[in-house]
Amino acid sequence: MYRSREVGITALGYTHPMHDRRIPRGHPALLILGVALGAALLSGAVLAATSSRVPAVAGAEAAAASAPRVRAASGILVDRRTGRVLWSTSADRRLAPASCTKIMTALLVLERYRDLDRMVRAPAVVTDQQKVAIGLRPGDRISVRQALRAVMTKSANDACVTLATAVGGSETGFVKLMNRRAAQLGLTRTRFVNSRGTPKPGHYSSARDLARLGRYAMRDARFRDLVGTKTRLITWPPSHAVSVTSHNRLLDYPWGDGIKSGSTEQSLRVLVGSGKPGLVPLIVVTMREPTRDQEEKDALALLTWGSALYERRQIVAAGDVVRQMQVTGDAPLAVVAGAGLTAIIRKAAVPTPVFDLPEEPLPARPVDGAVLGTVTYRSDGLVLGRVDLLAATPAGPAGQ
Repeated sequence: MYRSREVGITALGYTHPMHDRRIPRGHPALLILGVALGAALLSGAVLAATSSRVPAVAGAEAAAASAPRVRAASGILVDRRTGRVLWSTSADRRLAPASCTKIMTALLVLERYRDLDRMVRAPAVVTDQQKVAIGLRPGDRISVRQALRAVMTKSANDACVTLATAVGGSETGFVKLMNRRAAQLGLTRTRFVNSRGTPKPGHYSSARDLARLGRYAMRDARFRDLVGTKTRLITWPPSHAVSVTSHNRLLDYPWGDGIKSGSTEQSLRVLVGSGKPGLVPLIVVTMREPTRDQEEKDALALLTWGSALYERRQIVAAGDVVRQMQVTGDAPLAVVAGAGLTAIIRKAAVPTPVFDLPEEPLPARPVDGAVLGTVTYRSDGLVLGRVDLLAATPAGPAGQ
């Protein structure tokens, strides 16, 4: 009579459908990940014992003392599915976002252009952007797709101003659109002065805002395609071809799928990263890291620690009595789950059942096995699953 069902389950491991990369044995990245994983497993083991007495910090899952220590001046770790903040430090501090600015640039371009094969023309100002560039010259024509790939992989400023000019008429016009979109997305601690992230007075963002922006952008499959590849070949007419490589080291891992890194003398190293080293996809932001090596180490530690906060849990088993219902002139009726439900959930979370059942008392006792309604389980704003509720006799104690 009863069935077992699993919802939203992904096998724990270091693979991702978008990637098929492997880190060579002995690679320093594996050593870093091993240390981080050990720390994460230890923190996961003590989580149940400490969660009841750890104070909330800025809405985070647990106090910073239970998370890895990082060198970043500001940072945040977020569940990409729900937006829940798992950890943060100085997440609302206004800091220079460097080339992570280009996340907004790419988002706006994708929202304006459905046809990414459309050609755009490089403006005269590309000659001022040759420090980080692919070599566009004024008048060159390049597809929106190739320009976006250059922006999000190489951080090419000449491609960036080309796209900004195509959309906004000028970079100044484009920046107005950037700030308008930031307001619409609720980025209250973000203000843009240019499309590139070049340090300028009044150009700033925060770790919380960058996480929100990155999470929103990752909903678009086209954006995920832009930021999920380490190396690309950028081409434009008549026969230009430039190979570019991303500085986002999370893409060196088979579970890494984005997003953007940035670096200037003023901002130091900034990372908005995305990956799924465990059961759920996470967004990590670190700002003002001293080196790329430290940035990678901190991001790995946070992602692995955050992954250890989740588990695959049986929410209800087939045949479990979940409640009783009153029957006119008869004994209470046991209501049981008609199927099992297993889901990925935070270890500290308590699922909420939402029942859809007829009004009580029932006019008569239904036959054994009759479908009475459903129960939907929710957690952290997600629907974990829904199961049928069946009549059962004789009545038993209510499970919930």
